[in-house]
Amino acid sequence: MSQGSQLWQNERMKAFFRAHVRRETALDEKAAEKLVEALTKAVNFMRVWQMPEETPAPAAAATEKGKQKPAPDAKTPDSKSDAPFDPYAFSAMVVLTKTGREGLARKLTEIKGADNLRKFAEAQHLGIDRRLTKIDDLRKAILLAAEQRLADRRAAAS
Repeated sequence: MSQGSQLWQNERMKAFFRAHVRRETALDEKAAEKLVEALTKAVNFMRVWQMPEETPAPAAAATEKGKQKPAPDAKTPDSKSDAPFDPYAFSAMVVLTKTGREGLARKLTEIKGADNLRKFAEAQHLGIDRRLTKIDDLRKAILLAAEQRLADRRAAAS
């Protein structure tokens, strides 16, 4: 059995709730989005075995004139260019443990922009020098901080 995937408070979690709310309720778009926001705020982390398909609003949510409400032009959370940066997309510690220094270095090259690297380090609790501005320096600092954190964990466990 698969271990599933982890969802944190981000667009993927909202997409998960949004798909289920649209499929299982007859709420109008505004009420459905309000419910999605409330659910996302109430849940910090969850493990999901299967992501639902994004579905349009159900037929029961028709307008007063009896016409089907058109599905909104929602951006898919998988589109890399439009999606906001997710600092929880992967765990630096897990990648470092499973694939080593080179694997984490490769994953860090996927993160574009110094601001995103700083967000990633903060979200992953990796202490880096906030004065660093160069992307390569930030990646090296994150890599070193992850290695130090792993070494600290191993030392504490022995």
